[in-house]
Amino acid sequence: MNKEQLSDKVWSLIKQQKNGTIFSINEFYHLGNVNTIKSILFRLESDGKITRLIDGLYTIPKFSELLQEKSYPSVDQVANKLADKFSWTICPSENHALNLVGLSTQVPNKYVFVSDGPYRTYEYRGREIIFKHTSNRFITEYSRNYSVMIQAIKALGKDNIHENEIKRMTTFAKQYIDEDIIDKGKKLPAWIQEVLKKIAKEVKVL
Repeated sequence: MNKEQLSDKVWSLIKQQKNGTIFSINEFYHLGNVNTIKSILFRLESDGKITRLIDGLYTIPKFSELLQEKSYPSVDQVANKLADKFSWTICPSENHALNLVGLSTQVPNKYVFVSDGPYRTYEYRGREIIFKHTSNRFITEYSRNYSVMIQAIKALGKDNIHENEIKRMTTFAKQYIDEDIIDKGKKLPAWIQEVLKKIAKEVKVL
């Protein structure tokens, strides 16, 4: 097919997705050569049909009737799409993990994820998305929510986990974690295993 036909094909595929869906340039490489696909997406963006989120990721923003403005994918959605694009396994870490577990209410400007991929940093709508390489076993052997809790424990540190923190993590574990908390953590450092024992004990009480 010529470039105009290819452009129509790309646009047709994009329109089939719900507004707010993130799509990657990689998803269209099977239709034509890389430079042609890039030029088609560039033209669609210039025409205002699609919006570039970060390099290689695009969307058609949703429109909020309530706010009367466009709404864009969340940082987590963008991070997960990047992970999908590069075949990484990721997990929220540091302040982001604390926020998800309920140990912090502060919305971070830096969203840190541990990853089995390389160290990478991206800018997205005034916030940083940071991927830090970690041992594969810390994120592939556990469910996402179990991994998030482990990252939250590591973010707090050995000397900063008290009764209040245990209670909040217990609530999170009770709602979102199905694994045997103690058995699943046998390969983790001893001090983290001690924290997990306290959480598991509280879970049984609730």
